[in-house]
Amino acid sequence: MSFQTDLFTHLSTDAGLSAIIATRLYPSFAPQDPVLPFIVYYEFATPREHGFRGVAVNKPRIQYSIYGEHYDDCVDVAAALRTALLAFESPVIFEDERAYHDVTTGLYRRDIDAKVPYV
Repeated sequence: MSFQTDLFTHLSTDAGLSAIIATRLYPSFAPQDPVLPFIVYYEFATPREHGFRGVAVNKPRIQYSIYGEHYDDCVDVAAALRTALLAFESPVIFEDERAYHDVTTGLYRRDIDAKVPYV
């Protein structure tokens, strides 16, 4: 399996996270009119460092965008997501977290940017 598949499987089967979002973890974009709350994620950069004896360390940066009807929904999902990521087999570096409110749709959004290095 690929790193991306392993990470998706880990997150989508995490009991704490799936108790809140069920199967609503979407790569790149959500379906039209999704049930709330949900997460959309995408890998927006993957720097590769070549180290000792040619071993490459991949450091994908992934943005997780959490959408919810209420601010607290996003906060709760973000906490469950951080816990699930920390339980993954690779180390996780949280780089940034931001909150938004879209006045057009009325939805709240919380973004978490994380690096997940792997060999």
